[in-house]
Amino acid sequence: MSAIRITVFAGLLALAPLRSDAAEAVAAKQASPAQAQADCRRLLQLAQCLASVEMSSNSPPDEAYRGRWRRYPGNESEASVQRGRQHLESIVLSNGRHFSKASDDSQAGPNPTELGALLASTPVMWLGLLLGEHFELPLPGHDIDAVGENSWAYGVEKYRVQVKALGEGRYRIDVAKTATTGGEAPPEPAAQAGECSDAEAEAGRCEQPFVFSTAEDRAARLAELAPVGSGFTAIIGVQTPTQALPDSLSLSGWTSSDGKAYATLGDARRAAKPAAKE
Repeated sequence: MSAIRITVFAGLLALAPLRSDAAEAVAAKQASPAQAQADCRRLLQLAQCLASVEMSSNSPPDEAYRGRWRRYPGNESEASVQRGRQHLESIVLSNGRHFSKASDDSQAGPNPTELGALLASTPVMWLGLLLGEHFELPLPGHDIDAVGENSWAYGVEKYRVQVKALGEGRYRIDVAKTATTGGEAPPEPAAQAGECSDAEAEAGRCEQPFVFSTAEDRAARLAELAPVGSGFTAIIGVQTPTQALPDSLSLSGWTSSDGKAYATLGDARRAAKPAAKE
């Protein structure tokens, strides 16, 4: 893959509970560590409490990646993904401006404005997909070690899911694929007495029985799945940092969403809010 891959398994980001326009602010609720244990343990509530995500993946044959997203006071955020020599960063400000910076070979990577929301949604999505929408994060000392399944066209994928409370509103999530079942196609049904030949079927004099599953189709669908051994580790947090990104942060080398040059983050914050698109 030439683009930076920020999901562990392709094709499932559409299931994320966070909308793409949440890139500016994935969470609106700020929680203290104590509140995190009491209020943010439910999966649907977690989507509103997330304040930070650190991810690392192991998805053979793709190169492993590392991603980081953090929300700051005022619903500002920063995110970054590193995959080999590819590197993509983004900053989103409360006034609607966003900035991106990428290595030369990262230009085909994900949209920088989507980067934070995608990183934040990935662990929440997989917990819901494998353990159900009523899943709750564990309390300290009550680690979760469970088996989750995800259906595919001809069987199921099995995953080991481990979740541990680290304290101070932080949790560690480990997801690893352990097996794929249903990859072998059954033998095609033998011809029955009275069934027509291929020549008769082509001539329109009768119909051949429809075969629902073929070895070729199963092989094609199987190739779309993540291989056994794929997985990721995520450290998520629900405590928003008290310190904002500094005004003195240089924007040299960053690309602005409005096409204008700003020397520092403070300059971009103080500039007039961009006009709404018609």
